[in-house]
Amino acid sequence: MTQLVEEVHKIRSSDVTVLVTGESGTGKELVARAIHAISSRRARVFVPFNCTAVPKELSEGYLFGYRRGAFTGAVSDSQGVIRTAAGGTLFLDEIGDLPLPMQSKLLRAIQERHVRSLGSTQEDSVDVRVVSATHKDLAADVQAGRFRQDLYYRLNVIEIMVPPLRERREDLPALCDALLARIAQESAMPTPELSESVMQQLVAHPFSGNVRELENLLHRAVALADGEELQVDFQAPQSATAEAASPVAVKAPAAVPQDLQAYLDQQEREILVKTLRDTNFNRTAAAQRLGLSLRQIRYRIARLAIATPGSEEVDDPAPG
Repeated sequence: MTQLVEEVHKIRSSDVTVLVTGESGTGKELVARAIHAISSRRARVFVPFNCTAVPKELSEGYLFGYRRGAFTGAVSDSQGVIRTAAGGTLFLDEIGDLPLPMQSKLLRAIQERHVRSLGSTQEDSVDVRVVSATHKDLAADVQAGRFRQDLYYRLNVIEIMVPPLRERREDLPALCDALLARIAQESAMPTPELSESVMQQLVAHPFSGNVRELENLLHRAVALADGEELQVDFQAPQSATAEAASPVAVKAPAAVPQDLQAYLDQQEREILVKTLRDTNFNRTAAAQRLGLSLRQIRYRIARLAIATPGSEEVDDPAPG
């Protein structure tokens, strides 16, 4: 993990594309966010896109956007996640599951820095850094014809491999402390502690689901403790274990709205809410971070019904 951190710091001043590899549940998105957080683009937006979380027939619209009337249900224009990430970082999670037809279009967009919406003849230039991640062996997929070789080399300029939890058991105490603190904050309760005997059980556990499985175990331990000493139950139902280890457990396709505009509105809302929180709900600062005007961010806050504390006069010290 020390080597991984050093690799991330080495590329902090570069816009080079990065491929983050590792088993499911190891924290690849956290690594991608760290790459963004120390880069020259850190003041701009970080947009995650899970390639397994959208229906294949809608993936082009999700990525490149569409014009009103491009297909049934397209009642308004949508810019797509690539344009949404303009100036910042686009994180393509589970890139190995991107459909082959989309792989060639993505390659062209990355190389030429141009995108064209569905239903449009106009191409727009876009400046975005791409960080992708996969739990698959993409080199083997290239040999089998399941992944484009040219896209693989374009994405894999720098590869950062996240080791599985079983190879870094010395991290368990720190990981448990961080996860328990987060669970306690979410539940508005004091941070619980693990006994030495429970920690020894965790160190001996194989953790096939990696950090995601650890978080699942700790959530269950806190829920069942009811004020008593935490006990870790490793005899979880098979379905729960499989879900913890599944690469799409966090964003299963069934949980994604089938309506494309609804999904993109949800993504835009999450980005706006996070940016507003990061700037203490100062709309002027949030607008600057996202590359928007104050008028544009006010419009989006109203359209997406985002609740913000205080009045506009307090939030926005800018005149007018």
